[in-house]
Amino acid sequence: MASAGETPPAEEGRPLTRLAGESIKLQRRLLKAARILESGRSPPTGTTPNEVVFEKDNLKLRHYRPLEGAPKSKKTPVLVCYALVNKPSILDLQEDRSVVRRLLEAGLDVYLIDWGTPDEGDKFLTIDDYVNRYIDQCVDFVREESGEDKITLFGYCMGGSFCAMYACLHQEKLLNLVIMAAGIDFHQGCGLLNYWAKFLDIDKLVDTWGNVPAGFLNSGFLLLDPARNAYGKYVGMLDIVDDPKAVDNFLRMEHWVNDGIPVAGETYREFLKKGYQENALVKGTWEVGGERVDLKTLTLPLLTITATADSIMPAETTEALTNLTSSKDTAAFTNPGGHIGLAVSSRAHRDLWPKVGEWILKRSK
Repeated sequence: MASAGETPPAEEGRPLTRLAGESIKLQRRLLKAARILESGRSPPTGTTPNEVVFEKDNLKLRHYRPLEGAPKSKKTPVLVCYALVNKPSILDLQEDRSVVRRLLEAGLDVYLIDWGTPDEGDKFLTIDDYVNRYIDQCVDFVREESGEDKITLFGYCMGGSFCAMYACLHQEKLLNLVIMAAGIDFHQGCGLLNYWAKFLDIDKLVDTWGNVPAGFLNSGFLLLDPARNAYGKYVGMLDIVDDPKAVDNFLRMEHWVNDGIPVAGETYREFLKKGYQENALVKGTWEVGGERVDLKTLTLPLLTITATADSIMPAETTEALTNLTSSKDTAAFTNPGGHIGLAVSSRAHRDLWPKVGEWILKRSK
């Protein structure tokens, strides 16, 4: 029996007992997480019903079916254009985190450009090809199929830069323009990516590789926040290994991040030189198909969407567009979080996307 003031033997052992118990739990979670990752399991993405209605080279244009119970669709279609760097499935990751579904739920008629994967023969494709050929053909197809003379164009990331260029060159075909986390003023809000791109020997890179490999591009994005992107997310995974739904969410994102696609070499060369190095959109010196892209000619209703902690396209890079155009009907929505969070975070789907849908609806026929 312990004397007065002494800790009973049972009490002395409790901290070590608790530590041993926590160590066993951690080992179990580590083993379970390792088995999940080793399994290679990849829950499906892009499950919102759609059909391919137009094809050109590697491009597929997807048209989404109206959702049961959603409001009657507005006539004015929305054409969504994502970046060339990753697959557009990030916009339809899963039912509760699908930008496509949020737009459909608002009663909009949604089309999406799926760029496909460029092959060796595509390394000479230029921004002129993407803007004046591919996007323009998709716009014309949507206009013809819908019977509407003008449509809403929605561009995300690199696709947003292309859409801003397209809108300047083909404004007569558009009713509204939505630009999300896109490079416009590349010398504003400069993050690491902006800084690195200024000093890359882009000619040597493209001349060596042709199409710029997905692995190289993905490594650059990971290095923007290496602690979080390379290690932190796996540490966080340990807290969700017993939640099947959360694990599926994690695996969908992992698959998407690691399933990148190469970028056509000449397009990459032009985008980095004219964008990051010369800031040619702001200066008004960027020519596409021999025609100067003059942002001041834009008079369309314009919505910009940005993220407060975007390390890929800092908010200021996109927000600059409003003051560079002549648009009178403008709005700017900002969401806490990062570049990809705009498409997949629960907060964005709760707070941001209902507002986006409402903004487009009010300006649609």
